[in-house]
Amino acid sequence: MMGKTHIAGALASWALVYPLLAKTSLLTLTPQNTIVLAVSLGGSVLGGLIPDIDHPGSTIDRDLFGPLGKSHIGEFLGGVLLLGISLSMRIPSFMGRVYLSRIFQGTLTNYVPEISFVLGVIGAVLIVIASMKHRGITHTLLGMGLFVWGIDTLLGYIPILAHWRMTLLLVCGAGYLSHLLLDLVAHGVPLFYPVIKKRISLPFSIRTGSFWDIVVIRFGLLAYFVFAIATLYLPSVMITRLHL
Repeated sequence: MMGKTHIAGALASWALVYPLLAKTSLLTLTPQNTIVLAVSLGGSVLGGLIPDIDHPGSTIDRDLFGPLGKSHIGEFLGGVLLLGISLSMRIPSFMGRVYLSRIFQGTLTNYVPEISFVLGVIGAVLIVIASMKHRGITHTLLGMGLFVWGIDTLLGYIPILAHWRMTLLLVCGAGYLSHLLLDLVAHGVPLFYPVIKKRISLPFSIRTGSFWDIVVIRFGLLAYFVFAIATLYLPSVMITRLHL
């Protein structure tokens, strides 16, 4: 399954899970509720795409890393380069000679620790990804658990979303799970690794790019998402307009 099908699967999983978890107050389109809606949709789509981060050239790799995400070599060299820059930024004398021009001196000196940290994290992630095999740990329930843990950690720094933390975690996890299920249908995945290392597959499979993939699965999932959105929010929009 390619990126578009995984996006469709993530949106459909959101449409299935979000209405069951969201409080009634979230189903009215206030500014704050719109923020929660957008974050939940974005998190679900991220969950639906991120398992393919171990596959150079995938949608998520191209979107996150640009040209560096097109090959294992590009990811590795890019990671080494970013780590080198991150480390060199922590040497004051080196910073003064190489990085600090008159134009950027004020900005860089104020944010050197933060910039160094971000570049180091991205570099380390690129090197780890470059060493992964496709449909490895990211295509397991363990990988899904690590992803949800990472999202939970991130949400801890966003107080405005604290009240809906569990809802957001579950829709993000649902998006991730949709990817695993779609790949289970297409190729098989090591779902229960490391307890069971063998790849699990179904007796039948749907070839990527086939009629069943594009027309039946992809558009079927999108149709369900559109139907669910209309069912959830169209009544409240109509009521709001009547009051106006």
